[in-house]
Amino acid sequence: MINFKQFHIRSISSKDIEILGDLYFPWSTREETVSKWTRYFDEHQRGIRKAQIAFYQDGIVGYGHLLFHSEYPEFKNNHIPEIQDVWVYEGNRNKGIGTALIRHFETLAAEDGYKQLGIGVGLYRDYGFAQRLYARLGFVPDGCGITYKYSPAIAGEQYPVDDDLLLWLTKRIEAK
Repeated sequence: MINFKQFHIRSISSKDIEILGDLYFPWSTREETVSKWTRYFDEHQRGIRKAQIAFYQDGIVGYGHLLFHSEYPEFKNNHIPEIQDVWVYEGNRNKGIGTALIRHFETLAAEDGYKQLGIGVGLYRDYGFAQRLYARLGFVPDGCGITYKYSPAIAGEQYPVDDDLLLWLTKRIEAK
């Protein structure tokens, strides 16, 4: 486990954007990553989302967002904020960072008066750790089935098994 005296989570700052750009993924470019984080920072500043960065020993080890107006219709219609893009960099996994980020978002949502929180999770193997983590933290399926690009999947239809094929989960939260 991480020494939590050296671990902290805070809101994104403009200085983080270039650092995050240097940590881009193999399926993206630095320019795409900087553009995405610039948008997230702007949305954070405008109160659309709360972009949070996890640090350990002054280095970024993970991040995530709390989006207040989800594109998923069930969350949108029921005013359920959505946790998005929780990510912990390899080498820093299995140390409690993902759990800490999710708990942090629960606290932020509760402080803003929300009683429920939602998250979408992919269905293929790469999401296995996240699937188990969310269940362990008390998230349960919302009962609306799976979606593809935010639309309900229809029995008998075919969909690509990619990052847009999701099961949506919710959790009741209480003010701390």
